[in-house]
Formats: sequence, structure tokens, C-alpha cells
Amino acid sequence: MSDECSETQEETELKEDLKEITDEAVRKEDKEELEELEESEEEPTREELQEEVEELETSLKKVMADFDNYKKRMIKEKKRIRQLANKSLVVDLLEVLDDLERALDNEEDIDRDGIEMIFEKFMRTLEDHGLEKIDAEGEQFDPMYHDCVQSEERDDVEEDKIIEVYQEGYKLNDEVIRPSKVKVSK
Repeated sequence: MSDECSETQEETELKEDLKEITDEAVRKEDKEELEELEESEEEPTREELQEEVEELETSLKKVMADFDNYKKRMIKEKKRIRQLANKSLVVDLLEVLDDLERALDNEEDIDRDGIEMIFEKFMRTLEDHGLEKIDAEGEQFDPMYHDCVQSEERDDVEEDKIIEVYQEGYKLNDEVIRPSKVKVSK
């Protein structure tokens, strides 16, 4: 058993010696390569530097032109997407428009319930396209969502509470497109 241990120890020592020799050879090779590079490198001439500058300028102009073309393509694509989105909304609203026309053609039988149904259909269509009504009445005044057009001193209502809504406000895809016009308590 001691012979086996000594063989393993000898193998380990041999491996370490081999690794040291290999590392030293690699370092020597790297050092020689660096010296060769340093010796072979001469200072570039003015003409060589000028050529390199011209190549870089040409490359930069190509990149700038590519970026400009990309920007133009993105603007066109954005416009096309917006048009398609608008088209989808308008197509959906045409059904509501048809319902309103039918209701108006039937002047004698104008029915409040029918008009309310059309209004609800109209709101559902807009909500399907991301429109959301801003809650206001009884809510705490928030200048991000509400526009105070009048205030009134009230003892029965907490300060900065909305007591009346003059015009509904709306968000489109979580962005306020029109704040609610409201009366706020003092």
C-alpha cells in the first residue's frame, strides 16, 4: 500500500513539474510574439493614417445612412399600425352608426330604451378598444385625472372630494385623454 501511495505521489509531482514546464514555455512563446510585434510595428505614415480616417468616415456615413433609413421605415410602420388600429375602430363603430341611422329613420317610434341600447353598444365598442371612463363622483380629487372647474364650501363633505361631475373624463389604454371636469368641496 505504501508503494501505491508513493507512486501516486510521484505521479502528482511529475504532473506538477510538467505543468510548470508547459506554463514557462507558453510564457516564453507569448513574450517572443510580443517582442516580434513590437519590432515589426513601425509608426504609420501620414498617408496611412489619412487612408484609415477616410475608411472610418466612409463606414460612419454608411452606418448613419442605414440608421436614417431605419428611422424612416419605423415612422412609416408606426403610421401604418395607427391606420390599421383606426380602421378596426371605425369598422366596429359603423355598426353603432347603422343602429343610430335606423333609429332616426323611424322618427315616429323613437324609443328611449332603443337609444340607450345603442349608447351601451357604443360604449362597449369603445371599451373593447381600450377606452375607460374615469371614476369621479365621490372620489378624492386627483389633478392627474380630474380638472376642477368649480369649488364649493361644504360642511357635510370631506375636503377635496368631488361633489359633481360636469363632463366625464376618459383614459385610453391607461393614458388620460380627457380629464373629468368636476366641482370639488373646500
